[in-house]
Amino acid sequence: MKSGKLSIRPYARLLTMLGDQLIRNERIALVELIKNAYDADADWVKVRFEKFNEDMSAGEDSSIVVEDNGCGMTPDEINKSWMNPATPQKYVKKRSGYGRTLAKNRIIQGEKGIGRFAILKLGSVVVITTRPKGSKIESCLKYDFTRFDDDFVKEDGEERDIFLDEIQVDYSESPVSESTNSTHGTVIEIRHLKGAWNRNIIAQLCRDVSSLTDPISRISERLSNDSFEISIVCNGRPEPVEDKNAEVLKGLIEEKPVLKIKGRYSSARNAYLYTEGENDENEIEVKLNDAKIKALWLWRQRFKEQSEKQNPDYSCGSFGFQFYIFDFSREFPNKYELNQAQKNILKNHRIYLYRDGVRVYPYGDPEDDWLNIDVARGTGRAGDFFSNDQVVGWIDISQKNNPDLRDKTNREGLIETGEVVTDFLFLIKAFLSYIKQYPYSRYQESLKSKHTTSLVQSEVVGDHLNDLRKTLEKRGYKAEARKVVKVVKEYRREKDYLVQRAETTEDLAGVGLSVEMTSHDIMLMMGRAKDIGFNLAKLSRRSGDSDICQQADMLVGVLTQIAENMQDIQVLFKSAKRRKRALRIEPILDKIFQLYESLLEKRSIRYEKIVSSNSPLVADTADGVIMQVLINLFDNAVYWLDTIDREEKEIIVSINGDQGELIFSDNGPGIDKEDFPYIFEPFYSGKGQEGRGLGLYIARQLLERHDYHISVLV
Repeated sequence: MKSGKLSIRPYARLLTMLGDQLIRNERIALVELIKNAYDADADWVKVRFEKFNEDMSAGEDSSIVVEDNGCGMTPDEINKSWMNPATPQKYVKKRSGYGRTLAKNRIIQGEKGIGRFAILKLGSVVVITTRPKGSKIESCLKYDFTRFDDDFVKEDGEERDIFLDEIQVDYSESPVSESTNSTHGTVIEIRHLKGAWNRNIIAQLCRDVSSLTDPISRISERLSNDSFEISIVCNGRPEPVEDKNAEVLKGLIEEKPVLKIKGRYSSARNAYLYTEGENDENEIEVKLNDAKIKALWLWRQRFKEQSEKQNPDYSCGSFGFQFYIFDFSREFPNKYELNQAQKNILKNHRIYLYRDGVRVYPYGDPEDDWLNIDVARGTGRAGDFFSNDQVVGWIDISQKNNPDLRDKTNREGLIETGEVVTDFLFLIKAFLSYIKQYPYSRYQESLKSKHTTSLVQSEVVGDHLNDLRKTLEKRGYKAEARKVVKVVKEYRREKDYLVQRAETTEDLAGVGLSVEMTSHDIMLMMGRAKDIGFNLAKLSRRSGDSDICQQADMLVGVLTQIAENMQDIQVLFKSAKRRKRALRIEPILDKIFQLYESLLEKRSIRYEKIVSSNSPLVADTADGVIMQVLINLFDNAVYWLDTIDREEKEIIVSINGDQGELIFSDNGPGIDKEDFPYIFEPFYSGKGQEGRGLGLYIARQLLERHDYHISVLV
């Protein structure tokens, strides 16, 4: 076999792969040509659909013309750049930090040098006329691929090997008359069109370009002084490129969001910094090592097998964000309530992604779930995430801060290789999950509380009936007025009955909640006890004592059966809790500590009990009440201590019989002051979906029924 060097000689069908097959649809292809005009420092670009049918389908004589007043191309640029696919010039400029245009100092959007082949997605005959500013020469390129089939394997009907270097483009130059000396830019005319065009696709194209250079259909406050106007003309008739619902959407964003979040992720500080509402002065900082972030289900899922990587370095860089959160539920009528028409408008806008002010497609399209929110809600914990419909907003990245967040060659999103995009998506989802679990949950809890109070205190019906009675009396209808008085009495009697029924139902619901919570607690205790039994069995096998080993195995079996049958659940029923007696609290505390002792040792948590009086702490209550309260306190303390990076973790319980109090404390992350009004409310949990939000609620309910109280010391 001979040795030597071989040259790479691509087949002409590479053009099909670069253009027709690589770019998903005709709309994306046109957007690529518009982006080229943006990079050419154009003030405007016009897309004309000429000689189309009435329904905007393409005929034999139809053409698409893309015209701009950009910088144009010199003959040298055509020869050295345009005619060489994948030119590295833009890429080298961007990587060296000089990726800006000369005239308008715009951030260059393209870098791969193959966007020009978008024209092959659109048609087989392309004529490009271009002229630089001040030049007296106009250059013309003509691509005519009609003699080839779509895959470049046949020429004039004859199948043969066609190589890329055989494809030639007609080039000509012509002088420019003095009357047109001030014009410059590029005109691209495309004929022998491909694809299926119709009015719906044109409308979608208008929507695409409306959000190309500023977010959410030109309704934000980020409009730049750098003018770049895009117009679309169909058979001589201008088409509106603005979203027809733009003004309605603007009103919704101004008036209807439950939360307006504006901020950024700082890679230097490893933290989110954001504001809520219109006030930009009170900036909130949430570090990634914050206990509330680490308590998120999303965080625990990612790092459950990487405990040593709890504080990783994120490679994606800093980015900005702005989110508008809406309430799509109708559970509690309020000022944020949306009708169906408003919901439909919001559903057409999701979370957009912009790089240096220019949109990255297709992120933000209604059908695009680029953050995989629907997947997370379906396969994980739906309550941890907003639905895609609830959030409208955008993420801002830049070439400077996020150089490794790069577009795919087909312009369909970011290149998802390595950890960069994974980190980026994770940081966005983690922040949105945090907002859902804390600020949004506080809003829901406040709304529920107001609604409940309003229902209980409302006398609207009674007031209306009394007004009716007075009106009847004034008009002389005394018999009818007496009937209204009777109705009022019956209404109030019925209301009292219903309130009593509601209280009884709440009582029964409390039992159900107690059963659920305590079942969990008992399973935890059984788990601890079985671990002790297993350890005892191992020790007996090592010592060779078969009798003890047999007894230990029997113990494990019995504990397993107890856990399965849950026979001790009776202690938590309402009837059992009514059997009060004077109980010393310290022995019960010691028993609960013994259950948790091995777990505390495993988590390196120090436990200390402080008795500060000679009199014992006694409570006139039931064992189950005290046990459940203490189990919940220990469980919460262990959970939150596990979220912090601290060498010395501790739980301290102080007992004072003289003052009749027990103080349970730990040196964990503490409770945010914003959460104080809600921590004893049912289903409000600082653990997110990791917890049910029942423990402290049940603890308070149980203690108050026995005339005791639990509270948080500030």
